[in-house]
Amino acid sequence: MTLRIVIHAGFHKTGTTSVQSMLRENAALLTPHLRVFLKDGFEDLTTKARAFSIDPKEKTLFHVADAAAAFFDALDPQDERPILMSSEDLSGHMPGRHGLECYDSAGLVMKCLAEAALARFGDDTDLTFYFSTRDRDPWLRSTWWQNLRSTRLTADFAAYSAQFDEARNLDDILAEVAQDVAPAKVTSTRLETSSDLSMGPLDPILALFTLPGLDQSALRALPPENVQPDLGIDAVFLALNQSALPEKDVQDAKRTIRKMARRIAP
Repeated sequence: MTLRIVIHAGFHKTGTTSVQSMLRENAALLTPHLRVFLKDGFEDLTTKARAFSIDPKEKTLFHVADAAAAFFDALDPQDERPILMSSEDLSGHMPGRHGLECYDSAGLVMKCLAEAALARFGDDTDLTFYFSTRDRDPWLRSTWWQNLRSTRLTADFAAYSAQFDEARNLDDILAEVAQDVAPAKVTSTRLETSSDLSMGPLDPILALFTLPGLDQSALRALPPENVQPDLGIDAVFLALNQSALPEKDVQDAKRTIRKMARRIAP
């Protein structure tokens, strides 16, 4: 029997947190039919992938390949259940951090994953790389917000987005990944398309599997997670980041404001 493997490797701010939360929420229903691995199941691999994204050298790529082999070699080849891996960090650090403008390292990381998976399970393995994507402007705004709340980013959105004017878009990255992992398949769905589906951005991923014993109507959908609140607090966070306040005070203030926002968000 040909083993099916789907690797959901990104991208950041395209509904990935919602996907992973629903996979955890529905683990009891999914586990008899599907082997699901999230970031905590291959954290060494994501650590190495992020390191390679900011230091793309032969040595750091070797560390990615070594971690990928260690992960796949630990899996039982006699288990016939298909495999799903999901972590946006497999594509490296989020753009906007460490000087990164896009996922330029993703293709070589995916190639390491493909080679490790095929080495473990055989060349006839049915391997697909799946990426959730998003229209450029809302994606940039969402990465700006994520970086604004998590780091001391001091650029407003106009200045932040301008630095990506010459950067490759997500579709360009997908084309490069497809070349690097061939003959494995690469597919994607935009968040704008998947958000209205019954299980949101998880639906296109489950559609990649044949799971005849799974009652998908019994799966529990969850509301979108990690969404920027429409309360104007981005301006507050920007002011905090631009202030002379110590880092601890800034982070404490952000946490307090986010708690307040969660209490009043619809």
